[in-house]
Amino acid sequence: MNERRALLPRGLMILVGLAAIWLVLEGMQEVAGLVVPVFLALNLLIAVQPLARGIERLGAPRILGSIAAMLTVLLALAVFFLAIGWSISQLVGQLPRYGTEFNALLQSSLDRLAGWGVGQDQIDQWLSDFNFSSLFGLLNQALSSLGALGGLLAAAVATIIFFGLDAAGLPGRLDVVRRTHPRAHHALLDFAHSVRTYWLVTTAFGAVVAVIDGLALWALGVPLPGVWAVLLFLCNYIPNIGFIFAMIPPTLMALLAQGPWTAVAVVALCVAVAMILQGLVQPRVTGHAVGLSASVSFLSVLFWSWVLGAAGALLSVPMTLLVKELFVDSDPQARWLNAFLADSPRAAEESPADRLAASGADGAAQGETTDGAEPDETTDGAERDERTDEAGRDERTDAD
Repeated sequence: MNERRALLPRGLMILVGLAAIWLVLEGMQEVAGLVVPVFLALNLLIAVQPLARGIERLGAPRILGSIAAMLTVLLALAVFFLAIGWSISQLVGQLPRYGTEFNALLQSSLDRLAGWGVGQDQIDQWLSDFNFSSLFGLLNQALSSLGALGGLLAAAVATIIFFGLDAAGLPGRLDVVRRTHPRAHHALLDFAHSVRTYWLVTTAFGAVVAVIDGLALWALGVPLPGVWAVLLFLCNYIPNIGFIFAMIPPTLMALLAQGPWTAVAVVALCVAVAMILQGLVQPRVTGHAVGLSASVSFLSVLFWSWVLGAAGALLSVPMTLLVKELFVDSDPQARWLNAFLADSPRAAEESPADRLAASGADGAAQGETTDGAEPDETTDGAERDERTDEAGRDERTDAD
């Protein structure tokens, strides 16, 4: 019989698939402390891979390029955390100068509450009912989070070192994947290209936002404009909502140093820059570069933050790209889901091989990972697999 019949009803198969996905997500939540540093290290090494290839093209041994890429990633991490430490130290040194302004702001707030009918007795009652044990609990959680961050950083550094040393043998391993599973090979290459493009675009836009906001804050007379520029740059790596966290400290500083109107101006400035650059321009550029719509990028922040915690917001787009490449783009039968994931209908119809060829990355990647194999062998293998899909399905249904 040529008619295909499902062994289980489609609705039941969907429920089984959803249950399996739920179990996988629960497992990822349990091992988030392992998933986050490993995936972060993988992303950073992919981002600097062109450096290793450039050193190799100069005639240096492949292991030398891998070590150079590894050291570059470690240096970038060191600069990242040094920038955070510098920002915190500058803020801590500046805050005591505004003790008088803070007390005046507090007193004006109390006076305003009194004008709204909230008397001093009611305020004293609120303060007396405040449970300071809950405050200590929050402090303990914050210290635990710092300890977890230190452990995550140590795990990421160790993973970067081991991944960096193993990167010299990666082209040969990818060649095995190319010969055995050409579609998966194309999907992995497309993932690497998309992730590299994403980090490059995000870094460029973060620098632009930091310069514009930093100069504007300096013009408004807000103290520590360099600190806020660094904070805005770092928070830009959290898609869509990072600017909200970066906007709060300079707004409070402007309120203490310059008054409420300057604070309002800071909020208006940060929101305007975020709406124009991060809300309109950057999502279109990023979506076109990596093949994800702006809405999917935003939802990925919420989803992966729930799965992996706070670090999931940082890795949300790369994690979504990995899932998309492995389970959607590499499977012709599931590629229709791209209609709801891609940034445009045209991008939804492209396969990983088409995107790599259009970006010019296919030829370079093929030349570096096939060790002398013909560049079109991968495409030929994929086409042969596609031509035999129907025959394979017919053979599986002969029993019917």
